[in-house]
Amino acid sequence: MESPLVSVCVFTYNYEKYLHQTIDSIVSQQCDFDFEILICDDCSTDNTLKIANQFQKKHPELIRVLEHAENLGGTKNWIRAIQSCKGKYIALMDGDDYFSDSTKLKKQVEIMERDNTLVLCFHSVDEIYDDAPELNKTVSFEKEYYDLGDFIKNGWFVRTSSTFFRNNVISNEIPQWVHEYPYRFDTILHVMLCQHGKAYNLKESLSVWRKHKQGMSNWLMRNQVENAQKKIDLANRLNAFTQFEFKKESAYFIAQEKTMLFFYFLRNVVFWKHPVLFVNCFLKIDYKLLFKLLKGKRHGIKNA
Repeated sequence: MESPLVSVCVFTYNYEKYLHQTIDSIVSQQCDFDFEILICDDCSTDNTLKIANQFQKKHPELIRVLEHAENLGGTKNWIRAIQSCKGKYIALMDGDDYFSDSTKLKKQVEIMERDNTLVLCFHSVDEIYDDAPELNKTVSFEKEYYDLGDFIKNGWFVRTSSTFFRNNVISNEIPQWVHEYPYRFDTILHVMLCQHGKAYNLKESLSVWRKHKQGMSNWLMRNQVENAQKKIDLANRLNAFTQFEFKKESAYFIAQEKTMLFFYFLRNVVFWKHPVLFVNCFLKIDYKLLFKLLKGKRHGIKNA
C-alpha cells in the first residue's frame, strides 16, 4: 500500500496474551479510506513476534512488522515506528490495548480533515483492570480544545490508544535529550505537536486501556519515587524546550508531583530513605491537593 490515509502504530513487548484482540480491533475498523498497521516489536521474549508475523501473512497488504536485533526501549521503538509511517495521519496503540469502537479511526479522520489548525486528536478511554474489575472506570477530560500550555501544565494525560495526529508535523531530527527518557516519548510527542497547533478532545470513549501486571503503568506504580523524579526532570526539560513560555504552568505541574510524592513518603513511612527529597517536596507543596489526599480522596487523572 503506497499511500494510506492512516498509519496505525502498535507497540509490542511480551504481549502474546493480548495481541490477537488488539490487532482484530484495528483490522475490523469500518473506514472508507486505506490504512496500514505497523506492528513494532521491541525484542519480545514470548510469542508476540510470532503472532505478529502470523497476522502479517494473513493481511500482507495491510500489516507491516518492524523488529529489532536488540531491545531499544520505548522511546527509540516509538520514534522508529513513527518515522516509518506512510499515512497522512498516525494513530498509536499499545499491544495490550484495543479499539472498542469500529468507527474510531473514521471519527478522528473526520475531525482532523474538518479543521487544519488541529495537529492532535484524542478521546476518552475505558480503563480496565485484569485483576481488579471493581476499579474499572472511564477516563475523560473536561475541555474540548487543548493548547501547548495545557500539556505543560498537566503533563501526560492523553492515553496511547486515543492518540491520533498529523504526520510530518514534527521534524525527524529528534533532539538527543529525548533519549534520556526511554518511556516518556508520549509526553514529549504531545508537546512537540502542540507547538504547531491545537489538540481536540473527542468526548466519547473509543478504546480500552488495559491495566495488568505486565504493563508499563504497573512498573511505574511500583517505582513511584524514581517515576516522580523523572517526571519532574522532564517537566523542567520541556519548560526549557518551550523557551520558558509556560513557566507558571510548569511550576504548577511540578508542585503537584512533589505534593503527591510528599504524601507517598508520609503514607508509606519511607521519608527517612530520601531525607533531602522529602524536605524539597515539603517546600513545594500544593496545600489544596495535600488536603484532598489527607482526607482520603482518590487522586487519579487530573481533569485536564
